[in-house]
Amino acid sequence: MEKFFYPESIAIIGLSNRDSNVARLILANLIRWGYQGRIFGVNPTAQDKQVNGIKVFKNIADLPEVPTLAVAMLPARFIPDMVKDCGEFGIRRMAIPAGGFNEASDSGQQLADELLQNARRYGVRVVGPNCLTLANTANGLCLPFPPLYPPPKGGLSIITQSGGVGGFLWNYFHDEHLGLAKFASIGNKLDLNEVDFLDYFAKDADTKVIFLYVESINNGQALVEAAARCDKPIIMYKANTTGAGGKAAISHTAAISNNEDVIDCAMERAGVIRINTFHDIVPLAKVFSLPPMKGKRILAMSPAGGFSVIMADLCDKAGFQFADMSKGFYEEISRFANAGIIKASNPLDLGDIYNPKWTAEICYSGLHDDNVDAAVFLNQWPKMPAGNDIFSGMFHTDLSQEAIGAVRSSGKPLGLCLFGPSHLITKIKNNLSIPVFDGPEEMIGSLKIQQEFYAKKRLGHFVPSRPAGLAKDDAKHWLDARHGVLGEECGELLRLYGINMPMTKTATTAGETVAAAREIGYPVVMKVVSPDAVHKSEAGGVLAGLRDDEAVASAFATIRENLLSYKKDATFQGVRIAAMAGPGHDMFVGGLMDKSFGPVVVFGYGGIYVEVFNDTERALCPTCHDEIAAKLARLKCHAILKGSRGQGESDIAAFTDTIVRVACLLADFPQIKELDLNPVRVFASGAGAMALDARMKID
Repeated sequence: MEKFFYPESIAIIGLSNRDSNVARLILANLIRWGYQGRIFGVNPTAQDKQVNGIKVFKNIADLPEVPTLAVAMLPARFIPDMVKDCGEFGIRRMAIPAGGFNEASDSGQQLADELLQNARRYGVRVVGPNCLTLANTANGLCLPFPPLYPPPKGGLSIITQSGGVGGFLWNYFHDEHLGLAKFASIGNKLDLNEVDFLDYFAKDADTKVIFLYVESINNGQALVEAAARCDKPIIMYKANTTGAGGKAAISHTAAISNNEDVIDCAMERAGVIRINTFHDIVPLAKVFSLPPMKGKRILAMSPAGGFSVIMADLCDKAGFQFADMSKGFYEEISRFANAGIIKASNPLDLGDIYNPKWTAEICYSGLHDDNVDAAVFLNQWPKMPAGNDIFSGMFHTDLSQEAIGAVRSSGKPLGLCLFGPSHLITKIKNNLSIPVFDGPEEMIGSLKIQQEFYAKKRLGHFVPSRPAGLAKDDAKHWLDARHGVLGEECGELLRLYGINMPMTKTATTAGETVAAAREIGYPVVMKVVSPDAVHKSEAGGVLAGLRDDEAVASAFATIRENLLSYKKDATFQGVRIAAMAGPGHDMFVGGLMDKSFGPVVVFGYGGIYVEVFNDTERALCPTCHDEIAAKLARLKCHAILKGSRGQGESDIAAFTDTIVRVACLLADFPQIKELDLNPVRVFASGAGAMALDARMKID
C-alpha cells in the first residue's frame, strides 16, 4: 500500500495530446502538484511522441523500466486486457478511474469479473474502477482527472466510495483551514476496499483523522475489526440509507443497502463516529485537531450573558459537569472586573471585563486549573466603526497567540466560537493554528464526541463475555439434526446454553391435553402448534390461566377453532402446555444474521406490541455484560425494569445474562439465521428471567 501513495514512477495509460483526452488532465495534476517521480505515457493508438514533455510509448512492454504504479484511463472494454499486459510486464499496482463496469450493466459486470480475474492471476492490486483513485499532499501525487490545485497539507485523510463527494470536501475545507494528508477514492472497490485503506491510514504518520464515506459495506466484520485496531478518530458518513438512496446507489457504485440499525451498533462497537449530516465532518475534524478532553469538567466563558446561558444549556444536555473553579480563580476575576456588577460563576459572564488582556489571563488561568478538563469561549468580531473605545478593544483585539499558547501549555482543548461577517471570520480561521467553530451547538457537540471517543479508547479493546454452562458440543449435535423453522421445541437447544425456558408437553387430543396439564400442575398456559401460526397470539392460539380439567378441554377446542378461523386450510398439529409463569415484565430477545456484519442480537420491550413500540437495542455477537447493561440503560423500558410507580426492581442482571447467552449461541452457530424469544419474562430482582416462547430459523 505504501507504494500506491509513494510511487517512484507512474505510467499513464491512454495519454494523448487530444484536447478531449482525460488522461492528459491526470498528467497536468501531477505536474501542478509537484510530483517528483518519473512519468511515462502509454497509448497503443496515439501518434504522439510526447505530451507536455512526457514521452509516450506504444505498449507497456516498451517502457524502459517497470513503473511502480500504472493509471489506466481507457474505455472499460480495454481494461481487462490492459491489466493482463501490466501484470505480465511486472507492474503490481494499478489505479483505474474508468467507469462502465459492474455499476453500469450486465456486460459491465462481465468486464469487472475479467478485470479481477486477470489482476489476481498476476498479483496486481487495483484501486477502483469508477473512481478518482489516489492523492497524497506529501509528495504531489494527484491521480484524479478533474483539474485540481493542491489543497493545504493537514492531518485529515479521506476514504470515499464516491470520488465526487471526496473532491467536494477539498473545497469545503478550504475556508475552514483544514488540510488534507491523503485521499483514496475506491469506487466499485473490486479489489482494494475501505478496510485496506483504513489499515494503512491507521499506521500512516501524516494521518491524524480519517473520514470514511461509503454507500455500501460488503465486509462489515472486517471493517469493525480494522476500526477497533485503529487508535485514530474515524468519522463515517454512510449514504444509501433510504429506498431512494438505494436506487441512486445501484446506478452509481453498485451499492447494496445495509440495515442502518445494525450499522449503528457495529460502528459503536468499533469506536467509529457515525455522522448523519455532511456538515458534521467540519466541526469534528476541527475538534480532533485539539488536545484530548480527558474528563467531563468544563469551563464556559463569553462576554455575552445570553450566550453564557445558551452554553450552559448545551453543556448540561451534553452531560458535561461545570468545573468547580478555585476561590483564587474567582478572586482574580473580581480584580479584573470594571463595575463589579456581574457575579463570577461557571458559566462565566465576561461582560464586565473590558480589558482584553485580562480576558487572556482568565483563559490561561481557567485552562491551567486542575479542576478543568476543557474550556469553551464564545465571542464576536463585529463590523464596527473605527475607534479607540473600550468596545472596539474588547471585540477587535487579537488574542490568538495567548489562546494558542494556553492550549499548548495546558494540553487541554479550548473551543473557540466567533461570530461576525463571514469574510472576516474566514480570514481569522485561515490565520490561526487552532480551529474556530461556527456556533455553540457544533462546538460543544463535537467536543462531547471527542471526549467520549478518548474515554472509550482508554477502556481498551472490547473483550466478549463467555458465561459458564455453554454446552457447545451438545448444541452442535442438536442443530445438526434439524433445519427450517422451529417453534418452542428449540427450548431444548436454548437450555443447553443456560437460557431458562419452562418445561412443556405437547398434546394432540383433548384427553392428552388434560393429562399433560395435570402432570405439569395448574394453572397452565396452552399454545397452538401449527406451521401456519408463526405469531400465535394473532391466530388466537394462546390461552392462559387455565385452572382445571374443564377449562383445559374447552381451551383445546377453542384454540383449534381459532386457528381454522385465522386460516381455513391451516394445519393443526396440537397444542403445547406449560406451567403459568409468575408475574414480571415481558421483554424481547431476538437474533438475526446480517450479510455484512454477521450475527446480531436484538433486545428490548417485548410482548405483542414489540413492533409498535420498537423500544429495542442491538449488539454484534458475541457481546459482553457491560455492553448490554449500557444499552439496556438507554431503553425507555429500563425505567420499568428499575421499578416505577412503587414496583420493585426486576432482575436486570438475569435478563442481561440471557442476552449475552443468546449472543454466544448466535456467534457459535451461524446456521441460526433468525431467533425470537418473545416474551422473556423478567421476574423480581433475584428471581431470574425466563423465555416463555421461542421461534428459530435454521439453515
